[in-house]
Amino acid sequence: MNASINLLDKYKKVCSLPSDNAAALRLGVTRAAVSRWRKELGHPEADSVEKMCNALGEPLAHWLPLIEAERARSPAVRKVWLRLAQIAAAVLIAVGVAPTHAGANSAARNPGTLYIM
Repeated sequence: MNASINLLDKYKKVCSLPSDNAAALRLGVTRAAVSRWRKELGHPEADSVEKMCNALGEPLAHWLPLIEAERARSPAVRKVWLRLAQIAAAVLIAVGVAPTHAGANSAARNPGTLYIM
């Protein structure tokens, strides 16, 4: 199963949507577009991916590179997107696991800020 279908199925489940048509209506895309995703003939655009991620509470940085890798027309481009997906996963793990020490720096006071050294 590809990332587009996986994300769509998770979205439908979380939003209690009974059909792909209901998902299409909620995302503001055509039923045909969702049908193409399901048949692996197309992939959601970034704005649809973002809407689904927001509904799921999952990071866009995880899903978008995976879907763009599927969309890639050459192995070289696919490889770049997959590498970006790996980097995003590593950053998300590091941010989620890294302990914060109150008062250590401004990132500790503002957890919405990411500082890269």
